[in-house]
Amino acid sequence: MARLSAWALLAALTTAAPTASPQNNTNHTITWTPCSPSLNTSNTTIIECGSLAVPLDWATPHGPQITIGLNRLLARDPAKRIGSVVFNPGGPGGVATDDITREAAAELDGIDVGIFTPGVRDSFDIVGFDPRGVGSSNPPVRCNTTLWNERVTLFPTNETEFEKMVAHNKALGESCFELTGPLFAHLDTTSVARDLEAVRQALDNGAKLNFLGLSYGTQIAAAYAELFPENIRAMALDGNVDHSTSETSTLFAEAWTYETELTRFAVWCANATKEDCVLYDRDVLDLWDNVTAAADKKPIPAPACTVSNACRADVTGEEIRQNAQGWLSFKSAAPLLGLGGWGGLAGALAQAAAGNASLLSTPVVHSNTSVLFPSLAVGCLDWEHGAREFADLAYKEAMGRVIAPHTWGMSQSYSYQAGCLGWPVPVTNPQHLANASMTAKAPPLLMVNSEWDPSTSYIWAEGLREQLPSAVLLTREGDGHISYILGGEAAKVIDRYFVNLTLPEDYATVEN
Repeated sequence: MARLSAWALLAALTTAAPTASPQNNTNHTITWTPCSPSLNTSNTTIIECGSLAVPLDWATPHGPQITIGLNRLLARDPAKRIGSVVFNPGGPGGVATDDITREAAAELDGIDVGIFTPGVRDSFDIVGFDPRGVGSSNPPVRCNTTLWNERVTLFPTNETEFEKMVAHNKALGESCFELTGPLFAHLDTTSVARDLEAVRQALDNGAKLNFLGLSYGTQIAAAYAELFPENIRAMALDGNVDHSTSETSTLFAEAWTYETELTRFAVWCANATKEDCVLYDRDVLDLWDNVTAAADKKPIPAPACTVSNACRADVTGEEIRQNAQGWLSFKSAAPLLGLGGWGGLAGALAQAAAGNASLLSTPVVHSNTSVLFPSLAVGCLDWEHGAREFADLAYKEAMGRVIAPHTWGMSQSYSYQAGCLGWPVPVTNPQHLANASMTAKAPPLLMVNSEWDPSTSYIWAEGLREQLPSAVLLTREGDGHISYILGGEAAKVIDRYFVNLTLPEDYATVEN
């Protein structure tokens, strides 16, 4: 694939005027103020907060407004400053402003959390972008906590259980609509991409966009590239979501990638030391099957949750299958980021086998603005969920058990296909192939995916790569979900790309 040299590309980008959709012309600006005295010193401001008003409905740009919450970590070396990198950590529902705040607080304490690479940290203001309804954006998505916390299976075994699930989904969605208001019908990713364009226009005198999207953030990136390809300077997509596949293909890919990673976890544990994996001398998959089967018959107590009231007092097999996926996201523990790693998962399973499943319990929501709500709300607008009767969902359940005999097809994709049935708002942004005639206008983009990702399958990365003609795909050989915050070779490639616009060869690989 032909490439401009980095310097020629930089010259072209800095002299060409950005384009704008007529619907996205805005005269708004962001007023930045210090976030909190505790996050800045008397001599230096390192973090600022702001917000931006955007239309509730981009189809009626002069109608009611909502606000997008933002903050920014100022470039560490002003002499090297290139511009701003807008950051989204994924989700849906990930709160970027919280990540930026944690990074700032850690830096003031002299701690290297390691979310952002040195080149990006030195040369860019890093802007935390909370999508509409999320985090510091206003209004937030609100839902009835009692309905949310009610235990209703997503794997019904008969028509009665299916109807109960659909009725619950409907009641939950209606509570969210009533408490959130009209925004609830406008949380789709296309609207988020238009919000991102408004943010770009308000930053750095409308300079071209630098965007770092992790996981779901890659879906935002792809949607933006389809709408505003010529307004991009650099865009890194890490842990890629392909929003073009059918319901069946989507379910197949995520079920397979989760099951495969669980199997790799078992192999890792068998070859690990006792210090690294407490299950080193056990058949991990056999133990997994026994624990989940026992929990299916009778939920396993979670005594720590009874004390804290932060999670359910006991845990079903379905919940273990659902919650373990996140544990596989990072192979190594990262205590500063609250990540237990694969060793932590082994410990959690060992405790569950001994009768204490606290570490695998589902969180209990106490606030009607929980960060968990936007995930389902966005998913139900973005992903088709076409089951109309029990037989339709039973087919997917059966397929999941064939593809993934240990995890049964449980995944975020399945949770949308089952948990959105009965939802009171129709899908507004269904799966579709990106318009290649538009995305081809984008400058060179960088995609990164691990070879073995428990959530965003490499199959998705390859599928999205075909829809982004100007992109190169970098493969990280290894396990886990996303690569940037690991700080390894893949992170260094992303760092060089933002600073110098240099890219690896398409389908190049780096070690874990």
